[in-house]
Amino acid sequence: MWVLHSIMTEQEMQWFDALSKDRMESADTLEKPSMRGVQRSVVDKYSDQAHFIYELLQNADDVKATSARFRLEKDGLFFTHNGSIPFAVSNPENESADTNSGVLGHINSITSIANSNKTEASIGKFGVGFKAVFQYTQTPHIYDPKIWFKIERFIVPRRLDVDLDSRKPSETAFFFPFDHKGKQPQECHDEILEKLKALEFPVLFLTDLKSVSFEAEEVTGKYSKKVTRELVHGAITVKWLTLALELNGGRTAHRLLVFTLNSTSGHPCSIGYALSKDGKLDPIDRPAFCFFPTKEVTNLNFIVHAPFLLTDSREGIKAGEVHNRELVQQLGQLAADSLPILRDQGLINDSILDIIPYDEARFSSLDDRHKISFKPFFTAIKDKLQIDTLLPAANGECSSKSQSYWASDSELVELFSDKQLAQLTGTANARWVFRSLGKKNTEKNPILANYIDGGDARE
Repeated sequence: MWVLHSIMTEQEMQWFDALSKDRMESADTLEKPSMRGVQRSVVDKYSDQAHFIYELLQNADDVKATSARFRLEKDGLFFTHNGSIPFAVSNPENESADTNSGVLGHINSITSIANSNKTEASIGKFGVGFKAVFQYTQTPHIYDPKIWFKIERFIVPRRLDVDLDSRKPSETAFFFPFDHKGKQPQECHDEILEKLKALEFPVLFLTDLKSVSFEAEEVTGKYSKKVTRELVHGAITVKWLTLALELNGGRTAHRLLVFTLNSTSGHPCSIGYALSKDGKLDPIDRPAFCFFPTKEVTNLNFIVHAPFLLTDSREGIKAGEVHNRELVQQLGQLAADSLPILRDQGLINDSILDIIPYDEARFSSLDDRHKISFKPFFTAIKDKLQIDTLLPAANGECSSKSQSYWASDSELVELFSDKQLAQLTGTANARWVFRSLGKKNTEKNPILANYIDGGDARE
């Protein structure tokens, strides 16, 4: 049903009209020949041209949406979510103070350049990231329970008199017509469709958003997240998750074990281990996440996520930032503290060597101001292996370093039981560790041998 009026208050309508006038003045400046590069630099900073899809999902999560959907048509893209926080507008005369106090209106923010309530721990909030939509459209339309408007000339909001007929009263909907002067609609359609089919764990680290569906002429798909088990271990929350992608009737799924700890700034940081079909740990190669994947290589065999300060393109983590360094330190300690929990869940065995980062040379120096260093993972995990009961022994149990012996040949563990080993060595509760991997086999990998020797697993 088409509705012919919005429900903004009289004050909000006055602010909206004043905002529109203010942004027209700014647009006049931006369209001067000397300033045209500003718009291009904001829009074209993403090497991933469909990055705005992630931005839309982040914004939906910010407003407590639990589900979202995309509908791709030949002439444009629709995006709808069930977020519970409506768009707001604030007095454009108070934007400086409102930004500092965190009460800037959403419409003020979305029609600004790099001016929002965004904290250092958020990548959404309709900041510069939303501007990536202008790679495909010149006039994004927004339909909210309170107001319907479109954006012209990059930053100028204009009220719309007619609602979107497919929108439910409680939903927020976006329409991005493919009217970009530099791209044909078919090119826009094809690029976005390929991105929708290849999103990388889009709901994994979002707080509220649990499912994202999409449809095109001959394609339907859905990303979902399901928590199958959860436990709390002190300040750490552990969740067993199933992430699924349903695409044209087919289904692929990833099982993850995610450990989450609130950082000192109060924002969650997490590590995620991949699980095989039989519930064992599997190595997984993914870039660092800041809600969504960056292009920052971690050289870890598990996933890491934190509210990092990112580069302008959202692709890299700013090196040299104290905030980011502290987050990596916390993540490294979280990874170390996850090991006893993995042990208690029966998940530490000889294959743990495929998971832990034992090659120090793969990590840049902590003093490197050009690249964020993930070396704290190497240090924290190595220290934890030395002081806790974590070296894999028989029957799914673990041994401390003072009681551990690593046979030079795996056949030795068949000749002498742990009880006989204790008698031969005079070490109470002595145990063979890494029973399936003779130490002589590690001679081909001296880095690994030295790493384990550092844990004092004796021959």
